[in-house]
Amino acid sequence: MTSTADSATPSAEPSESSSAPDRSIKVYTPPSNAPARVEMPESFYKLSPNEVKALYKSHVDRRENLENRPLKTQKIRNVEDQERMKKYPRTTIRVRLPDHIILQAQFDSKERVSDVYDFVRSTLTTPERKFLLCLPPRTKLVEPVLTLYKAGLAPASNVTFVWIDPPTSNASDMPNLTKEYLDKIEPFPSPAGSPASQSSASPASPSSSASASSSQQQQQQGGKKQIPKWLQKGLFKK
Repeated sequence: MTSTADSATPSAEPSESSSAPDRSIKVYTPPSNAPARVEMPESFYKLSPNEVKALYKSHVDRRENLENRPLKTQKIRNVEDQERMKKYPRTTIRVRLPDHIILQAQFDSKERVSDVYDFVRSTLTTPERKFLLCLPPRTKLVEPVLTLYKAGLAPASNVTFVWIDPPTSNASDMPNLTKEYLDKIEPFPSPAGSPASQSSASPASPSSSASASSSQQQQQQGGKKQIPKWLQKGLFKK
């Protein structure tokens, strides 16, 4: 069974890859300072008739723009896209699952949105359930034929995972990821500016201490009231 993205849009052709790509997979526990997840109703993620029309119109507009561009063949446009993609050859995708676990993987920027769906589906304990991937706040990734570069996912993106089908009685208590990927779980890396990283910083250098003492002296000097020279001459004039 395919995902909602596959059922709402034309099916994607298989990507050209003869060997298994290097995904550099990481599985993280949620960060301690992560904001609370706001649960949305399932209707929020389903395509409305207006969104289906807008999706169809975007396909038509894109095709018309490609056809009406003067003096550029499809081959030339493909070459230009390849040149732009050289700036971001790889794309890192972080998928936040309903249980707040973060699944991270790397893709070639020329791979398609359908490749992300296929990868995520391969990690699930219930791959037959329909799901949807969204870019915050509610941009639905429903065009499987788009490359990651054209979908705006390069060079890195955080994606929200949403179940569309309700869980079965057997799968209600099952984890989202299979044991193979749960065994890879590790703490979420702390950012460089976090208190944990600042606590391990080296003590102040002598130069910084000297500058601090000089600034204190300047403050002390500034605290004393200085009498202008012209006033001193007037006060002490006999």
